[in-house]
Amino acid sequence: MTFILKTMRRALFDHRIRQMRAAFHAACAPFFQELEDVKQEADDFQRRVDAGSAHWEEYNEETGAGRHYGEEFGERRLEAEAALLLVRKAFVVVIYHLWERGARRWVPQARKKPNHADLVAALTEALIVIDKAGLEELRLLVNCLKHNSEYARKLYVLRRDLFEGDFDPDSIHPATGKPFMNIDWAEKVMLTGDNVEHYFQVVQNSGPK
Repeated sequence: MTFILKTMRRALFDHRIRQMRAAFHAACAPFFQELEDVKQEADDFQRRVDAGSAHWEEYNEETGAGRHYGEEFGERRLEAEAALLLVRKAFVVVIYHLWERGARRWVPQARKKPNHADLVAALTEALIVIDKAGLEELRLLVNCLKHNSEYARKLYVLRRDLFEGDFDPDSIHPATGKPFMNIDWAEKVMLTGDNVEHYFQVVQNSGPK
């Protein structure tokens, strides 16, 4: 491969990563704005409560209908946080597939449909430096999110911090006295913006130089 071709491939790969980063931040922006709005509105409402011009709870004696403003603010916050989590999960899958498609173009493949190990081996043989550990971690995460199978246990052993804090796949069902069956691994994954940025960096460090 000529120097010019290598330079072009690297520039194109970097461009695609920049585009994806921009798309990720754009997708997250409305939900961060909602969180800011909720906080501001809740703070303003608290000041009205302190001044005696509002109450957190309202109750209509005629209709029996009640309203709790604190619960409403809380629900809006939870919905925005849930949406952010979905965006993060979606983008780590896209990030991995960006690297996967690139790797198939950068070096010849012996198999028509190479798997992750084939791609890593081919890139290594071509002397393209990659973050093997980071890519393996990302592969496990993507498989967990896409396939939701017991193979996700490998990711849990490697990165427990990517799962809900109280999640224990080996816990015992209180009614049956047996381990839980059909664990929804994908639902237990918790990702932060920093986690997504980490995987952006892993992929960026695993392409043509």
